[in-house]
Amino acid sequence: MSTDDTAGWRSLRLKGKAGPVDVIELLGALGGSASFAQMRRHVGRRALDRAVDSGEVLHSSHGLYSLASLSEARRIALECRAVLYGRSAALALGIGVLHRPKKIELVVGRGVRKRPHPAAEIVTRTLPPQQLWQVGQVKATSPIRTVLDCAANLEFAEGLAIADSALRRGLVSRDGLEVAAATWVGRNRMAQRRVLSCMDGRAANPFESGLRAACLEAGVVLEPQMRIMTAGGPYTVDLGSDETPVVAEADSFEWHGGRDDLHRDCTRYNELVRAGRIVLRFSWEHVMFHRDWVGEVVADVARRAYRHNSGRSSRGMRRKAA
Repeated sequence: MSTDDTAGWRSLRLKGKAGPVDVIELLGALGGSASFAQMRRHVGRRALDRAVDSGEVLHSSHGLYSLASLSEARRIALECRAVLYGRSAALALGIGVLHRPKKIELVVGRGVRKRPHPAAEIVTRTLPPQQLWQVGQVKATSPIRTVLDCAANLEFAEGLAIADSALRRGLVSRDGLEVAAATWVGRNRMAQRRVLSCMDGRAANPFESGLRAACLEAGVVLEPQMRIMTAGGPYTVDLGSDETPVVAEADSFEWHGGRDDLHRDCTRYNELVRAGRIVLRFSWEHVMFHRDWVGEVVADVARRAYRHNSGRSSRGMRRKAA
């Protein structure tokens, strides 16, 4: 996906603009950043200087202009002449992440000199042009490349959350990822393969993906957004399965803001228990910082439920035989 100066200029014309072009609006139409040459095709030098003096436009030393409102990650990518990478690329593409990176994650092609920045972490990788996405002068790895990079290089939960989000938003397809992964030349192919085999676009958000990752790492496979019939009607749970009565819920504080919310949640919880489900509820802090414990709890409860059901079935068979 890309935005060029011609397309941006046409978009201004289509809005019925007449006379001098506003520098801020032009930069916005060009994706938030543009080269000096692009800007000078449509605005004069004095207008550019005035916009820079006002603080609304930033002028870097290497001939690039950008809106001051441009995100920090995009501005640093421009300053470093680098490509947004990993979780920073995911965020730029609108893909959800489990944890934001502590530093802006950037990549430069092999043979390209790194321009260090205290707020950035820059790596060197092979960057084929077809694996890049661009808006204005800002570049990021494409959605497919971003998912594959994160699946290979991040913890399982982090990679799964990004893959789930990209699938959910329709930015990638399972087939497209499989084709690209078949020609992957980087490291950690097994880790990448694991994420691709477990990703599911039905996951509602990264929080839920992180909870599912904790369950998977503990050996419990649960289905996202499962619909369960109860005496009180159908309910969709965050994670459930036909193989176990265990239900895992990612409980966000924002969903329990008032008495009506509490009442509905209690009704839902009780109806699920009434239907024979074992409901386990986990907070954001549990999923983000204590995933090992979350997995242990889910696995222990699932095993106990399995032993209980197995024992009940065998007792029933003995009584029938007698």
